[in-house]
Amino acid sequence: MRLIKSIRFKYFLCLLAVSVLPVLFFFGYTLQANKKFYNNQVETASRTEVSRITSRINENYRDIQDLIGSLLFSTYDGMNCITSICKQEAKGKEVTPSDRLKNYRMFKYICTNLLENASIADGVYMFCENGHVYSYMKNQDYGIEKHYQEDEWYQELVDSTSSVEIADMVKLRKNVYGHGDSCFLAARKFQTLKGEEEGVLAVVCKDTFFDGVGRGENLPWGSNLVINGKGDLVYGIDEGNPLSEDQVYEINENAEGILHMKDKTDAFVYGALDINDWKVVSEISFDSFYELYMQNSLVLYFIIGLILVIVLAIAFWMERHSIRPIVRLSKVMETTAEQGLIFHNEYPKRKDEIGILYAYYEKMIVKINRLIEDKYQNEIKILKSRLANLTSQINSHFIFNTLENISSLAQIEGNRQIVTMSKSLGDMLRYSMDFEGDLIRLEKEIGHLRQYLNIQEVRFGNEIQLELDLEKGTEKRKVMRFMLQPIVENAIEHGMAGKEFPWRIRIHTYGKGQELFIEVVDNGVGMDEETLKKVRKRIYEPQKVEEELRCFNIGLVNIHERLQLIFSKKYGLSIDSRPEEGTKVTLHIPWI
Repeated sequence: MRLIKSIRFKYFLCLLAVSVLPVLFFFGYTLQANKKFYNNQVETASRTEVSRITSRINENYRDIQDLIGSLLFSTYDGMNCITSICKQEAKGKEVTPSDRLKNYRMFKYICTNLLENASIADGVYMFCENGHVYSYMKNQDYGIEKHYQEDEWYQELVDSTSSVEIADMVKLRKNVYGHGDSCFLAARKFQTLKGEEEGVLAVVCKDTFFDGVGRGENLPWGSNLVINGKGDLVYGIDEGNPLSEDQVYEINENAEGILHMKDKTDAFVYGALDINDWKVVSEISFDSFYELYMQNSLVLYFIIGLILVIVLAIAFWMERHSIRPIVRLSKVMETTAEQGLIFHNEYPKRKDEIGILYAYYEKMIVKINRLIEDKYQNEIKILKSRLANLTSQINSHFIFNTLENISSLAQIEGNRQIVTMSKSLGDMLRYSMDFEGDLIRLEKEIGHLRQYLNIQEVRFGNEIQLELDLEKGTEKRKVMRFMLQPIVENAIEHGMAGKEFPWRIRIHTYGKGQELFIEVVDNGVGMDEETLKKVRKRIYEPQKVEEELRCFNIGLVNIHERLQLIFSKKYGLSIDSRPEEGTKVTLHIPWI
């Protein structure tokens, strides 16, 4: 739908209507005007081609007949070879192996001499009356001697009353071994002078026998094939027979002619062969010839091409100077929000409507950028102020609690515990006043946490245990300052109150891709589902939480907000808890 509404689509339709369509109409009219003339040329040429193929096949057939006759009457050492062999292989007679070896040598000798120069013959089979077969092959063995007596062609030949002067020709689609090319047999019964049947002589013909059948050698617009009287495909390049029963019937009615299809786009030119009732059929496509003719019509193509080049040149010039600037401006407008308000006026010197459009859009972008810059600077100031405020909150909050503990102990008794607390407090103050930046190595943040726990252990009698389970390499990663101590403080003050000692704090770290996860787990009293929901709502929606929860989880809220301010909204804090099982706080930050 967007494409249809685009200016380029409308421009294309206009160009098509005023230039391309008239050219195509002229081209089509020229083709149609000459089609009848070219069709007549095709018919004449196809008739000539069929006549040529028919003559060639008939000549090959006569050569095969002559070859069979030569085999039948060939002599070896003064005697008729074929007759001599068949007399020995008559029914009821036993032939010794030595006689058969002699017969085979004699048979091979005459076949070698006669088939040496016969390019269309590939071998000879002689089927004797007693069932023995003699064969000679120039190339491959077709295995015709196997089960030949059961084959339809042999039964028809034996049972026929045809003159011995006529040879039948049959097609075997594959040899008995299930492979190899199809072959043709020119077979003939032969008899003695007394009229006694002696056997069958068959010559294996090569595909060159049908030289010229298939894709037309001289006429490339169609294909040729040979069919029998039943309409079965005898030979052709296609596996199927394109002729219907009605078409076969019409072809068999005449020795030669042409059969047009109903749509007038195809036709069949045919001619009769001397072989049985076979016919050569040439399938021609007038449309295919017409396309071929046009491919060779260089003048017409040159004219059409020249016109199209001129049209395209004009279209390109118009598109470049009128359409493209508008399209490019629309794309800039679409991507401005994603890529930033950056615009370069590519047509500052144009005074037409496009130049005015670009100029005013440039002015608008400049004004918007100024407004965005001012707003951005103000937001940065606000965020910095908020971040500083959040950081000071956590520091003042902790210092207040620690000083309160020190004051309490000092009032009760003088003790070295005060020394420990004071030293730890000093280290923590130095850590908080370090101006290295917001990010620091995890190992330093854990050191800060240890100082805090030293102070808390004085308070709680060394009953707080810290367990570290750090994945190798994570201790060197950069984390946010004051990230762990508030979580542990919250666990001690709220999560473990009323819990029997010892109190355990476990810190577990692991990396996943380009992200770092830090888990702080305690063995405190935990929270029920309702309390956990309120805590999560306080963390993620602090403005919507009642006042009583603000102080309860201020440390967690502080950390979550600072993480998102420093790293992005993708990162932050999550919390899970179960009653009497403790609480787990997970920190999600980038791997830095």
